[in-house]
Amino acid sequence: MSTHPLTGPARPLFLPHRRILLLFGAFVALSAAGLIALRVIGADHLEQLAGDNTLSSWAFDFGYGSSLSSAATAIAWLPLPVAYFAGAALFGADLERGTAQLTWTQSAVTPARWLAVKLAVSAAVFTAGAGLLSLLYRWGRNGGEDVLSDEWYFTDVFLALGPAAIAYGLLALATGALAGLLLRRAVAAGSVALGATAFVMLFAESVRDRLWPTQEVVWRLSRGELAGSAWQQESGLVVDGARVPRCWTPGGIHPAGCHSGRGVREWYAVFHPPSHFWPIQLVETGIVLALTAAVTYAAFRVLRTRHG
Repeated sequence: MSTHPLTGPARPLFLPHRRILLLFGAFVALSAAGLIALRVIGADHLEQLAGDNTLSSWAFDFGYGSSLSSAATAIAWLPLPVAYFAGAALFGADLERGTAQLTWTQSAVTPARWLAVKLAVSAAVFTAGAGLLSLLYRWGRNGGEDVLSDEWYFTDVFLALGPAAIAYGLLALATGALAGLLLRRAVAAGSVALGATAFVMLFAESVRDRLWPTQEVVWRLSRGELAGSAWQQESGLVVDGARVPRCWTPGGIHPAGCHSGRGVREWYAVFHPPSHFWPIQLVETGIVLALTAAVTYAAFRVLRTRHG
């Protein structure tokens, strides 16, 4: 009996990519080990920092925090190399070299099954790996979140903490499949898939704050402060009953018109509290998964049209 992890129709389809799969496995294993070590180090150092001076806290954040920040970046943007791999190696190269067509004619693997198996196995491998890293990152971050300088709404942290990064990885695979089927050139398909995935991720970043209704607070007689973990969207003065945004700046500069009214007694702020993390995360994940389903459907349509 074969002991190879890929059996059935998946094995011949993925053997040419086994080096990349092993590389991904090594990346996940090393990253997981690093995150576990960070969690252990973080918990130990937090006990030592209790009541210590600011310099020690800064040094701890610089080492522990910068390492976690790098981990968040790696997890958050992992869909980009996945997109290139899917477009260039997984689909584009097979179609460019004729490997896919040879598989369809000399085996029981139909074009539709070829596409389905490649997408399903790749999705399972990526979901398992990225999901593990996301859970370990959340666990590691909990070891010293109070002294970290990056907040939950920072793009890398936001993606690494939840399922959105996995959803973007699945979108990357589907986009790579569609690009490979349309272009049938490895480098071109990989580049297009990478660019398309990056565009979607950057566009989502620009509209993320609008995926869930914000909260508002009004201070009377004196200006208050939001908690450091609040994602502030807007702030200003209430002048003669009308809101004038950006009246207050950290440097104390007040734009013209901020004090033109009489009786300025109120300040306001619009923000997302930390409790909005999961609503925003799940809305974004749902949108990306819906887009993934649409791109996957388009890939099967193209396959059926050209190779039916």
